[in-house]
Amino acid sequence: MKMYQLIEWFQLNYSELHNDLLLCNHNYDDKDLNPYHLESDCWSHTMLICKIAELNAYDKVVQVAALLHDIGKPNSRKINPRNNHIQFFGHEELSSEMSAEILSLMAEESIITMEEKDDIQELVRLHALLHHDLHEKELLERFGKRKSFYIHLVQLCRCDALGRFCEDDKFSDERYRKLISYANIYQ
Repeated sequence: MKMYQLIEWFQLNYSELHNDLLLCNHNYDDKDLNPYHLESDCWSHTMLICKIAELNAYDKVVQVAALLHDIGKPNSRKINPRNNHIQFFGHEELSSEMSAEILSLMAEESIITMEEKDDIQELVRLHALLHHDLHEKELLERFGKRKSFYIHLVQLCRCDALGRFCEDDKFSDERYRKLISYANIYQ
């Protein structure tokens, strides 16, 4: 299934969630912008990520994870009183929980396999992990026996980083190449 077909399937089967993502703004208001998401609403961010996954020809697992990675944001949206910024604490776990039903239906309709379902749900849960400064040793301990999963995670994190407009560039090309190079150690 092509990316546009996945998006269309999602919009038709989960129109209320699609609408929630459209209405869920990363910004507090028109004057106080979220410096990490100047693209505004969560659906626009998701579409950018999906397009990046498609353009890079990432496989179905990464493409589906890209589509579902932030579906928990509307339910976790809070204003941080310290800085008046919108934040989405715990959205990764919530997105993963919410994706279970969607992924089950996708598996039922043979869009994905049950094995892919489990990997996608875990990718959604961990999609922000590599934005933190983890060392090679920590990554090897955690993913050493799961090379293809690790590569999918790096690809998804890269899409997430490129799919937003901000000053923060913690996931530079150099960092991406370094993280991908760790996969060669996992043999």
